Amino acid sequence: METAVRKATRLEYRPPKPKHLISKIYLTFDNPASIDGILACLEKRLKEHSWIITYKVLTILHYLMRQGNCVRVVDAIIKRPSVLDASKIKNKSSSPANVQNIYLYRAYLDERIIAFRHLRRDYVKEASSKGEGRLRHLRIEDGLLKETAALQRQTESVLKCKFYLGEKDPSITFFAYKMAVEDLLALFQVVNEGVVNILEHYFEMDKSNATTALNIYKTFAQQTELTIDYLSEARKLENEMELNIPSIKHAPLSLASALEEYLKDADNQANNNKKTGKKK
Repeated sequence: METAVRKATRLEYRPPKPKHLISKIYLTFDNPASIDGILACLEKRLKEHSWIITYKVLTILHYLMRQGNCVRVVDAIIKRPSVLDASKIKNKSSSPANVQNIYLYRAYLDERIIAFRHLRRDYVKEASSKGEGRLRHLRIEDGLLKETAALQRQTESVLKCKFYLGEKDPSITFFAYKMAVEDLLALFQVVNEGVVNILEHYFEMDKSNATTALNIYKTFAQQTELTIDYLSEARKLENEMELNIPSIKHAPLSLASALEEYLKDADNQANNNKKTGKKK
């Protein structure tokens, strides 16, 4: 296994070869107990203090989360967080743009792990299946607001992964960028379904839930604009990433005033009830 990991993280300007990635994907399903061994080997490679090797380790971890036995992989990373440590890179001045890319990328992977730890499910992985997802019909009392807000934090993190491609031979960055775009598309789909569900039940909510829902909606409107911009930039590199980026469909973005008015009416009704109670 150590030899296979070393081959996948060679000190060269290109992403890991597909054959090295696919063999690890099969292992996560056929022998889940081997996952910690894979992570131990990847962590050992970080001790080389090379930005190239560190970048490759992060892309392999991301690929395993996306294509492998996601739950077991993420659980193993949670138990071994040092496998995501990108702080020991030396000679940072030799490739400052790639080092910056690594830090932003690592921060996103951290947030993805945090979201899984809180929700005990990976919505990015689940969104790849056809049909409506869990958030489309999840009830408020079962965690709709909490889960949608957690995924918005993950979305915020991936939107910050604005990869700089000015360095020589950015093929490793193209690989990371492609997976980040695919994650963003999945996250946006899931959050959009959650927001549609929230809007359908907004006027039945109590003030506390409605206030939370309004904040989620405002964040959604902002993130939708940012997502459109992010994907617009990514489309310029579709050929390099070998990726077809679709246009996104989303809930209406102009409902904030109507939602705020509902909260004001609720406040007014509560105040009137208090005054009536005092007169009695």
